[in-house]
Amino acid sequence: MKQDGIKRASIDRLKSRFETAYYSEDLVITPLVMFRELDDLTALIQGVSIGVTVSGTARIKINGKLHELRPNTLFIFNENTVIEQVKASIRSSGYMITYSQQYLNSIHVDTQDLISIYHGFLDEPCVQIAPEEAAYIHDISKLMRSVLCDYAPTSNRQKIISSLFAAMFHFVMGILQKHTLPGNGSVSNRTDELFNKFLELLRQYCSTERSVEFYAMKMDITPKYLSLILKKKSGRNASKLIDEAVVYEAKRLLKYSGLSIREIALKLNFASQSFFGKYFKQRVGVSPSRYKIWDGRTDDAVAPSEFTPELKGE
Repeated sequence: MKQDGIKRASIDRLKSRFETAYYSEDLVITPLVMFRELDDLTALIQGVSIGVTVSGTARIKINGKLHELRPNTLFIFNENTVIEQVKASIRSSGYMITYSQQYLNSIHVDTQDLISIYHGFLDEPCVQIAPEEAAYIHDISKLMRSVLCDYAPTSNRQKIISSLFAAMFHFVMGILQKHTLPGNGSVSNRTDELFNKFLELLRQYCSTERSVEFYAMKMDITPKYLSLILKKKSGRNASKLIDEAVVYEAKRLLKYSGLSIREIALKLNFASQSFFGKYFKQRVGVSPSRYKIWDGRTDDAVAPSEFTPELKGE
């Protein structure tokens, strides 16, 4: 994604900007940041950030839309989110955890939760949460920072951080689902209603159903209309979103299920192991067997995840 004149806030840049504790090249946890000091905030985020406002208020533009951050505001910036600061009070502060797609690929995250964060939270990247929910996220981030510090050496640091991050990620997903699932009062129009309905169906059926016609039939609309709605809301058509969910579920099963590739092919409703292998390699860039033994830490081992905006063929 090219956007001339906009700074790129990569993980490396975040590291150099703040005195942070971080893990490898894929994870940054900022200290408590005074928002008013970020006068050069305009940037394109390259990575996914989950943050919480601690005090004060700030008004920022996210992808051109104005939002207000108050205490206990949960905010999420997806890949290539454009952020512009407008105004912040003297005491406005917060922190965020930024991670790369490679890092998320290296830990065990449910496909259903991943669908929620990458597609169900596009229009409203800021959500007001309960103080106890904010406190839980804050406690986990503090614990992660303490493990990351040099004075806390441990041979199991990688596993500890991965477990803590997964716990925080799933907790945040639980919060987001209250705001994105149909029937929660957040649906503002017919397009939103249909988009959320599709996400719910995709969470339910992505393991076995890959046809646009199946989801359109469930929603009593035409496949063409379904793709138009999804393109408007997410920038992707129906077949692309379905493929993304299927591929991530395949990745999850390959890494964590203990099933053989043949068993995974059957579980995902592929006609044969050979067909599954061709489908997976075409979209990921490597065979299922190679992906199964990938350690999750090297960028060149596999192609970027299909759950990023920078997809092949788009």
